[in-house]
Amino acid sequence: MTCCDMRIVLSPAFLLILIPMISWAQAAPSSSTFNEDHRQAQLLADGVRILASGKPKEAIAQYFEKVVASYEDQYRDTNVRLLCARSTQESLLYLLQSAKDNIATTVISATWADAYYYKAYALVELKQVPEAKTTLARALALSPSNSQYLSELGHIYQWERDWPMALQTFQAAEAAAHDVSPPQTREIELCRAWKGLGYVFVEQNRLAEAEKMYKQCLELKKDDSLAMRELRHIQGLKAKQRSETRD
Repeated sequence: MTCCDMRIVLSPAFLLILIPMISWAQAAPSSSTFNEDHRQAQLLADGVRILASGKPKEAIAQYFEKVVASYEDQYRDTNVRLLCARSTQESLLYLLQSAKDNIATTVISATWADAYYYKAYALVELKQVPEAKTTLARALALSPSNSQYLSELGHIYQWERDWPMALQTFQAAEAAAHDVSPPQTREIELCRAWKGLGYVFVEQNRLAEAEKMYKQCLELKKDDSLAMRELRHIQGLKAKQRSETRD
């Protein structure tokens, strides 16, 4: 089992499933803002297709970086906190927290944060993990309760073998999936968080807890091959431990 296994849900097919969600918009913006958001969402969707076709360098340079630059230019002089959300629930969470903290906040569509996220994902594909981690931090600064982003960060902590931070991050991804992930991806994002937790628990020799995570995945998707494979791996580890105890 390798850390890369935990990214299976972002196969090319899954990346393409996410494309219709890229254009989700939180509020009714001005006509010019709406048109610009629509253009950037289309550019991002095109970049995701290029990434899914196995061309991460092209996706970064020709698509994701251009989307990021557009939003950075558009909001360069803003004097309020800007956050990005994929759903009404996520937007309300941010607005309520901002009101509690007395911070003026505007919530916009997730396109800007998604551009950072997909750039980070592509950088991991290119084995540029430190750069990916920095880029992902920018995505999370805009969307701190995005389960998808959190699980990708958890994957990076796995790669670094920082098990306490991986555990904490996947737990946050699980909570975010429960609370604010869109219905279209909630189960997928829950499973990704659970698989990440399962991986960490195995590394920490917490086999019963790991087994529970993978079984939860199978409750949502009974033919999940990765979950079944990891459960077999756990059974093998348990059998080895029993044998060593008898010896």
